[in-house]
Amino acid sequence: MRLVIAEKPSVAQSIARVLGAKKREDGYVEGNGYLVSWCVGHLVELAEPDAYDPRYKKWAKEDLPLLPAEWKYSVSAATKKQFDILKQLMNQKDVEEIICATDAGREGELIFRLVYHQCGCKKPFLRLWISSMEDSAIRDGFANLRPGTEYDALYEAALCRERADWIVGMNATRLFSVLYGRTLHVGRVASPTLAMAVLREAEIAAFQPETFYSVHLTLPGNMTVASGRIKEKTAAEALALSCTGGAAVVTKCERKEKSEKAPALYDLTSLQRDANRLLGFTAQQTLDYTQSLYEKKLVTYPRTDSRYLTDDMEEKVPALAGIAAKLTGKAVPEKIMVKPVINSKKVSDHHAIIPTMSAAQADLPALPVGEREILRLIATRLLAAVAQPYRYAETAAEFLCGEEIFTVKGKTVLDAGWKVIEKPEKAEKAETPLPEMKAGDSFSVLSTEIKEGQTKPKAHYTEDTLLSAMERAGADDKVNCPTGARDGGLGRMPDEVERKGIGTPATRAGIIERLVTRGFLERKGDKKAKNLIPTEKGTALITVLPEQLQSASMTADWEEKLLQIEHGEYSPDAFMTEIEAMVSDLVDNYQVVKEAAVIMPDTRKSLGKCPVCGADVVERPKSWSCSDRSCNFALWKNNRYFEAIGKHMNESVAKKLLKNGSVHLKGCYSKRLDKYFEATIFLDFDETGKVQYRMEKGR
Repeated sequence: MRLVIAEKPSVAQSIARVLGAKKREDGYVEGNGYLVSWCVGHLVELAEPDAYDPRYKKWAKEDLPLLPAEWKYSVSAATKKQFDILKQLMNQKDVEEIICATDAGREGELIFRLVYHQCGCKKPFLRLWISSMEDSAIRDGFANLRPGTEYDALYEAALCRERADWIVGMNATRLFSVLYGRTLHVGRVASPTLAMAVLREAEIAAFQPETFYSVHLTLPGNMTVASGRIKEKTAAEALALSCTGGAAVVTKCERKEKSEKAPALYDLTSLQRDANRLLGFTAQQTLDYTQSLYEKKLVTYPRTDSRYLTDDMEEKVPALAGIAAKLTGKAVPEKIMVKPVINSKKVSDHHAIIPTMSAAQADLPALPVGEREILRLIATRLLAAVAQPYRYAETAAEFLCGEEIFTVKGKTVLDAGWKVIEKPEKAEKAETPLPEMKAGDSFSVLSTEIKEGQTKPKAHYTEDTLLSAMERAGADDKVNCPTGARDGGLGRMPDEVERKGIGTPATRAGIIERLVTRGFLERKGDKKAKNLIPTEKGTALITVLPEQLQSASMTADWEEKLLQIEHGEYSPDAFMTEIEAMVSDLVDNYQVVKEAAVIMPDTRKSLGKCPVCGADVVERPKSWSCSDRSCNFALWKNNRYFEAIGKHMNESVAKKLLKNGSVHLKGCYSKRLDKYFEATIFLDFDETGKVQYRMEKGR
C-alpha cells in the first residue's frame, strides 16, 4: 500500500481520482493500492516560547535572546484530528511507501517534512513534482517519482527560513514591545519592506519642486521643436524673442529602425504587478485567484519565479496559443514565435504561468470575476509573448535657432506586433511623420511658445512598484548563482549572475498584507492601483528600528543564502549562526531612542487601573491587559470561563470588572442543565497576578 499526502483536500481529491482511489474514509480516500490523504496548511508549527519555559509567557528583556538549542514543534487543536489521521496512516503496517504530493516548492516541502518527522515516521518516501493539476500531468508525475532525499537541501532551506523568521520575530518583537511599552511586530522581511515605503515617503515629503521653462517653435509641416530645460523665465523669454521671425537650421537628422521584443511570460511577481496596475487587485488577491485556477486545472503552478518554458514544451506552444486565443477572444498571431519563450536553463523549480490544455473547456461565465480576469490576463500574455516584435522607425532631428539647440522626434510604426494583442491602452498614437530633411536645411519659425513645468517627486509606492522594489532589493550587490542546482525535473539554474531580492514570489503578497492588517501600511487613493502609504505607527516603528532590521540589502543577502542552501551550496548551520549573532548583538547593544515618546506617543485609551499593580489596563489584539509587560494581569477576549456560560468578554464587561471587581450578567446558560440563569462574576487573581473568576448565581 502506498500513502499519498497532498497539501489540501481539493488537491488530494484530484490525485485520488487519477489514481483510481474512490472509497471515501474519514480524512482520506482509499483504493487501487493507494491511500490518499492531506494536510490542512501547516499542521505542525514551531512551538511558542513558553513551550521551552513557562516563564516566557511573560515578555521580559532579561529573558532575551530566545535561541532554542533544540527546536520544539506543536500541533494546534484545530488541526489535531487530521494530524492524528496522518500519523495513524503513516504507521499502518500495510503502508510500505509514502509519496509527498504537497505543493512542489519550499513551503510544500516543509509542510510534509514536519508532519513526517512529528509522526516519528521512518518509512521511505518519494516526491511528486508537477507544475499542473491536469490529469495528464499527475499521471506523468507518478510515472516519474523522485527519491525524497533529492529534496533534502530544499527542506533545509525551508527549515532555516522558518527558524530565522521565528528568531528575529520573537526576539525583536518582544525587545521593542517591552522597551517602548506597546506591541510592535517586527519581521525579518516585513520590516525592511516597511522601511522602503517609509523612506520613499520621506523622500517625497522632503522634495522641493523646481520650476523650469522650455521654448517651443512651430515650423512648416506642422512640426514643433523644443529647447531643453531653462531655469530662468527671463532667459526663456529672451530665447523666444531671438527666434521670433527667424529660421531654424537642421544640424543633425538620423532615422533608425528599432524593435521592441515581446514581453516574457508571467512569473508570480510580474503577474501580481500587472494585476494591480491593470485590475486593481492586491498581490494576495492575485495569488489566491491564481491558486484557485491552478486547483481547477486551468493554469499551471503559480508560485514560480521563472518566465520561460522548458525545452520539452516547445511542440505544445502553438496549441496553447490557440487555447489562449479562445479564452481572450483575440486572434492567434500569424507567425507564432516559439523560441523566445523556451529556455530550460532559466527554469528552476517550475516554468512560467500559462493556461493549461484543460483550459480549452473552461466555462468562463461560471468562474468568479476575479479568477476570470486573471485567467484572461495570463492567456493574453501567452499570446503576446509568442507574437512578432513591435517594430518602428524613429527620426530624431536637431535644429539651431537663437544659438540654442532644439530637438524633435518622430515615430512611424512599421509593425505593431505584440502591442496589438496586449497593450491597446498603450497603442502608439498616430503621429505626423517628420518631413524629409538633411543637415543644413532651413525652416522658418512660424510661432514661438514658452511652456512652464515643474520637477516632480518620486511616486508613492503601489503594490505593483513595491513588489518590484522587493524583487530588486540588493540588485547592486550581484552574486553568482550556484551550479548543480536541484531542478525538479524541469531544468537547472544557470551558472550566471542572478538578481537578489527580499521575500520570494510565494511570500511577498503575505508580507504586504500583514503590514496592512497590522496597521503599518494603508491603501489610499486610486480605486485600481492604490498607493501604499506608511501610517504614523509604521513610520514610528522604522524610526526606532536599528539598521540591521531595516536593511533591504542585508535581508536580500539572507534570501540569497537561503537559495544557496536550497542548492546545497551554503551551510545551514552557518546561516543560523549568522542570524543568532545578529539577534544577540541587537539585544545586547540596542539603545532606546530618547525621543520615542514624541515619535510614537501611546494613543491607546485606558480601560481602567490594573488591580494587581495599579498601571493602566489597555486593549491589545487578544486581551485587555496591564500596560506593564512585567505584570501578568489580563482579561482575555476569547475567554473560556465566560464562553462556558454563553457569554463573551467584551469591552463593557471588562470595564465593569475593573471598576467594580464584579459584573452582573443575565441570560447565562448551563449546557449541562439546559437552563438559563442570572449570575454575578467576581474578579480575583492569584499571587502571580493571573486572573481568577468566582460566580454567585441569582440576582
